[in-house]
Amino acid sequence: MLFWILACLLASLLLPNGECSDIIGGQEAAPHSRPYMALLETNGYRCAGTLIKADWVLTAAHCKVNSATTIKLGVHSKTVANKYVQTFKYLRSKKRNYNMRTRNNDFKIVQLSGKAKLNTAVNILPLPEKFDDVKDGTVCNTAGWGTTKKDILQPADKLMEVSLTAISREKCAEKWKSDIKITKNMMCTFDASGKKDVCRGDSGGPLICEEMFRGIVSFGPELCANPKLPSVYTFLTKDYVNWIKKEINKKTNTIY
Repeated sequence: MLFWILACLLASLLLPNGECSDIIGGQEAAPHSRPYMALLETNGYRCAGTLIKADWVLTAAHCKVNSATTIKLGVHSKTVANKYVQTFKYLRSKKRNYNMRTRNNDFKIVQLSGKAKLNTAVNILPLPEKFDDVKDGTVCNTAGWGTTKKDILQPADKLMEVSLTAISREKCAEKWKSDIKITKNMMCTFDASGKKDVCRGDSGGPLICEEMFRGIVSFGPELCANPKLPSVYTFLTKDYVNWIKKEINKKTNTIY
């Protein structure tokens, strides 16, 4: 099975702007209703992320970030300027033993070149305070800048959002068993109708369940909104959250 990261690379070659993200079966988000959303751009390649501290964004480990990366906050339309947009350069990033083959530990933190000014359009999404598994059938939601049709690689201009249903890790593992092992560090959503999903480059965006940040968009089937295969997220475990908090709260000699 080919995963989104491979499709992402293909899309970056096929599309003029290197766009690589999809929300399938969703709708436009109200402008600035998700003030924690970050847009990461690296030479035309784009991923989503979540502002978790004034100068730190949490995203997927497989997302490309380097010295050429810019991080934008307060974005609604990618092409229409608005007074709330704040743009930062990449300072540094850190990930934790990400395994591209198994997709385990698919998260990393990215430090911005300065501290964001927090307001109604740019704000932090708190890390979770509980770590029990999200119950089967729980309705969650996420957002991203991407295409709205699974068979057309044409990104949307405005932030889109979608509601998705979580399924148990056991059900998810059974559906993925011939392709990859679903670990305790992962969680899944599934739409048997094949009408709603996340996809390529939505990678790194937050999955919110019962108003709590619970996961990070990680990978899924080659064809988005596949009625047979779930989408998979990095589950924000207690171990992960403790590691993230420790790293982003370290004192450094960085001067802003």
